[in-house]
Amino acid sequence: MRSLLSALHDSMSFQSRQRPAAVAQARPLPRSEPLSEFSSPPVPNSGWASENFMFGAGMVIIQPSSHKIVVIYDTRDKYWFLPRGRKDMGESLEATAIREAYEESGYQAEFFPLYTPSHAPAPPNDRSIYERPNTEPFYITLTSWSPGRGNRKSGGEYLTSWYIGQIPEDAVHTRGTGMPNEQTYTSHLCTYEEAMELVYSGQRNVLRYAWAVYTHTLEIQENQRYQDQPSASNSPKDTPNQAPVGVQQ
Repeated sequence: MRSLLSALHDSMSFQSRQRPAAVAQARPLPRSEPLSEFSSPPVPNSGWASENFMFGAGMVIIQPSSHKIVVIYDTRDKYWFLPRGRKDMGESLEATAIREAYEESGYQAEFFPLYTPSHAPAPPNDRSIYERPNTEPFYITLTSWSPGRGNRKSGGEYLTSWYIGQIPEDAVHTRGTGMPNEQTYTSHLCTYEEAMELVYSGQRNVLRYAWAVYTHTLEIQENQRYQDQPSASNSPKDTPNQAPVGVQQ
């Protein structure tokens, strides 16, 4: 059976560069049903001035050799989370993701190329781009802040683009990489099941979709290895034994 991500990928029209009619007409969308099993219901068409929004980036860091995930624990505030933070002025979202991952986890991660479904148009001279893995954001979250928080006089929206990163088997952990108020952070390598139990509820869908995309990518890579070596008879032993809901191995 094909995976859910494969079905999503096939259902998208990647060749068209025209704006979808629903976007072009700016029609309000119903809020009752989630957009997918990994997503929230749609939000109303909106617009915010620069004083009322911030961009940020986060990263799910995976160690492919062990299939473990880096989860951070704040020993002061007593909670577990995935690294993320605000984008600095003049900084790209990609640079933000790498920087925040290092500052908060102590690991120097690299982007993990993945096969992800996307509605982004292909470049005119590279229509086969969807056949290759990419390092685009795989998830986006939206949270609000209230007036008076910090030095903010008005409320606003915080949009975080999420990436997947990787660290090698012999990754070196560096202590004290965070800001002064982040020195109580400790990093832990956890299985997917452990991480899902530990992270706070607002990040569980991020992690769940990250794992779905990750295992989907491993499945494609496994199939490619079998095509390159048709005589191979033993199943690879370095892939996760069980994929999450929505991904069939």
